[in-house]
Amino acid sequence: MFGLMPRSEARPFALMRREFDTLFDRFFGSWPLVDLPKLLDYPVWGLNMEETDKEVVVRAEAPGFEVGDFEVQLTGELLLITAAHKPVKGKEGNVEVRAAEMKRYVTVPPGIDPAKVEAFYRNGVLEVHLPKTPEAAGRRIEVKV
Repeated sequence: MFGLMPRSEARPFALMRREFDTLFDRFFGSWPLVDLPKLLDYPVWGLNMEETDKEVVVRAEAPGFEVGDFEVQLTGELLLITAAHKPVKGKEGNVEVRAAEMKRYVTVPPGIDPAKVEAFYRNGVLEVHLPKTPEAAGRRIEVKV
């Protein structure tokens, strides 16, 4: 029976795959490859968050920035870290340093004391220390037998 079918119809799974490919191409277009060069140029931060009994420490890798390029905001339980610098023009009007902007949102645990938050930038790593309030720090409870 399959010998009587046209060659393209002889493989039903190949036909189904081709139909799904057509459907996805119509729906998504060539996404995400349209902006692939733009995505490759966009800097990505390595981000690490550690929690101890007394504080939460957020470390973000952000090489190539200066201390004045950063803006750190804490609103409730949302920490926003932004870094941006403008292009620097050389003697002949050529751009020597490209503009760069990076932005990250981090949800921190409740009980952070916003008055004591500190941020440090050393060796391309931004470190934000978020101390906990005494109530949020908790206490150790001994387990008895």
